[in-house]
Amino acid sequence: MHFGAKPDAITDNSKALSSAWSEACTNNGGGIVLIPAKGRFLVLPLLLQGPCHGFIRIQLDGELLAPLDEHFATGDYWLSIDQVNNLFIDGLGSLDGRGSTAWPSTSHNRPVSMRLNGINNARITNIKSYNSKLFHFAMHGCRDVTFDHVTVIAPANSPNTDGIHISSSSGINIMHSTIGTGDDCISLGPGSKFINITNIQCGPGHGISIGSLGKYPNEEDVFEVTVRDSTFIGTSNGVRIKTWSSSYSSMVSKVTFLNLQMNNVKNPIIIDQNYCPGSCGSQKMMSKSMVQIKDVRYEGIRGSSNTQVAVDFECSEVVPCQGIVLQDINLPFNGGGRTTSNCHNVRGSAFGHQLPPSCL
Repeated sequence: MHFGAKPDAITDNSKALSSAWSEACTNNGGGIVLIPAKGRFLVLPLLLQGPCHGFIRIQLDGELLAPLDEHFATGDYWLSIDQVNNLFIDGLGSLDGRGSTAWPSTSHNRPVSMRLNGINNARITNIKSYNSKLFHFAMHGCRDVTFDHVTVIAPANSPNTDGIHISSSSGINIMHSTIGTGDDCISLGPGSKFINITNIQCGPGHGISIGSLGKYPNEEDVFEVTVRDSTFIGTSNGVRIKTWSSSYSSMVSKVTFLNLQMNNVKNPIIIDQNYCPGSCGSQKMMSKSMVQIKDVRYEGIRGSSNTQVAVDFECSEVVPCQGIVLQDINLPFNGGGRTTSNCHNVRGSAFGHQLPPSCL
């Protein structure tokens, strides 16, 4: 408690954490911020700013508590780490976003629990994140970041509580982690490139999604994405690519989904280029997605589908999906009867065992 922090879950420890960060960040050669075990530390919204003079490590052994929603009148984050090279976050502790009071209301600004902005070379290991008000982790403008053995938990009915969101970032590795939320376990926004996702248990939630894409002009392309050796349990989607039905042009390419187990998953394999949450009315019918999806491979995907349509490709009429490959797919319908495939505006090929029978 070198900086006067009090682990009583009541006292605001923002100043103490900020002071500890400043000392570690300005220490030549690197520094460590220790959040001790056996403590629950309330922290108000806080920006931890770089660049630092060396590496910086946050050893999270205790529990950080977010304030209740009335403290978020402004700002889009609870904790934000900006412009840092060589960042390490580890420990046996947790982040508690205390989101349950914010989820029912749309009138409150709901922040990301931890935002990583402009981070180069980082490793986040072993920590847990609970009940974020919005996303649990969000990365923007980051490079060479690894999440390893991270646990993310929120109820299935908690809105927009994505586990890990990526945008405008490259060299991101997410591995050996358990994620269950009310939205996407992992979501990849515009500018996600060279992404490797391995050994994830996903569920509950909306699966692992690329998108939604095409909502804004001049979005960066998404490419070189691999999702492999992972399990989806009771999710509303398995692996999904989604673009807005009325969209600006961009591209998704060089994507591989490999060796995935689907257990009672509603849409195990889905491309949705008519994405429009809520009601778009006639706009959805008249407008077509301008996002090109190409060179996507699905291999060794098995388990059970909770819907009869286990493979669903709804691609754009204007820029049809190209180079879609299915190999060794086994997704029986767990409700009895046969599973089927749906293909619209898609060009590709199928190899090996195909259940449902391929429509490519």
